[in-house]
Amino acid sequence: MKLSHVRVVVPLLAAVSLFTFACASPPEAEKKAADAAVSAATAAGADKYAPSEFSAMTAAVKKAESEMSSKAYKEAKASYEVVKDLAEKATKAAAAGKAAATAEAEKQIADLEGRWKELQGKAEAAAKKLKADQKAVWETDAKGVAEAFEAAKAAVATDAAAAKAKVASIPAVLDKWEADLAALAAPAKDAKKPGATK
Repeated sequence: MKLSHVRVVVPLLAAVSLFTFACASPPEAEKKAADAAVSAATAAGADKYAPSEFSAMTAAVKKAESEMSSKAYKEAKASYEVVKDLAEKATKAAAAGKAAATAEAEKQIADLEGRWKELQGKAEAAAKKLKADQKAVWETDAKGVAEAFEAAKAAVATDAAAAKAKVASIPAVLDKWEADLAALAAPAKDAKKPGATK
């Protein structure tokens, strides 16, 4: 009787130990898939364009790595699957966020360029009234604005945030010159008012 028990128990123990070993092995495939998805999300700019999704993904990565370190492989496997899912969502959100930021930056650049062209027309009309030092400042500012637009247009396709930063100083320059040119034009309008007819 003892021999028959041994014949049944030994294969059963072997099967249980094999099953335990299979469940206790590190989830390398899931980790590799999760790492690839995290790399894709990072490359897509999720940290910049999808910060909440990126933060959730990063927290999940830390949890999975902690479970791997603790040899809690079953939990780590599930966590890496969550990481992969969160990373894929972060990649999609980053693409949408980048597209929105690019569109916003392009609109801002176009709006500023419109204001700039209008201002250039006013400056040309008032050129004779500008003093020598004002003309020098205008030329310096015009060069700076042109360079900022060029840099912003070059950056907008790859980094909308950088493009917006490059044109951030332009509104102040435009505001200043609009006020200065309006002040130059004001006395001429006042002088024409008493005897002017349209």
